[in-house]
Amino acid sequence: MAIDHDGPGGPHLALVGLMGAGKSDVGAAVAQRRNLRHLDLDVLVTGREGRSVGVLFEEQGESGFRDCEQAALADVLSLVQPVVLSTGGGVLERRPNRELLSERATVIWLRARPETLADRVGDGIGRPLLQAGNPAEVLTELSSLRGPDYEAAADHVVDTDDMTVDEVADTVAAALPDPVTT
Repeated sequence: MAIDHDGPGGPHLALVGLMGAGKSDVGAAVAQRRNLRHLDLDVLVTGREGRSVGVLFEEQGESGFRDCEQAALADVLSLVQPVVLSTGGGVLERRPNRELLSERATVIWLRARPETLADRVGDGIGRPLLQAGNPAEVLTELSSLRGPDYEAAADHVVDTDDMTVDEVADTVAAALPDPVTT
């Protein structure tokens, strides 16, 4: 099955949003509903680099991690067969990533209030950007900083507050064109 895509973007589906928005779980559920392959960008980066996101941040800094992320994103979006891609929360910080996503994917912003995100991520263990302070405060700041990029990139926005993974996946799947057999 493939997504028959007539609008902006390309054949892939990319989920963007802050950590805790549900990108990984929703991506897997949407892929199953649409009979597509699901890829998680952070998992791809850690697999390619042989180190966790936290270790990459520690060894290379955020910029080094973003270089790895950008290379993995370009590889995924060059695939011919459509995929559902769960991105990292900061993927839109770089212009080439925004441009590539715009050209090659339908972008869905999974949006949630910072307090919802903080509840979902808990103490932030394993999330390097949350180690700098109180997760709720960091997520509020990230929401202000990244919100405009998410909004500009999004073909669709789904508010995930008070929704289950299945409800969000159903909403995302309903926003997509009907699949056609290739």
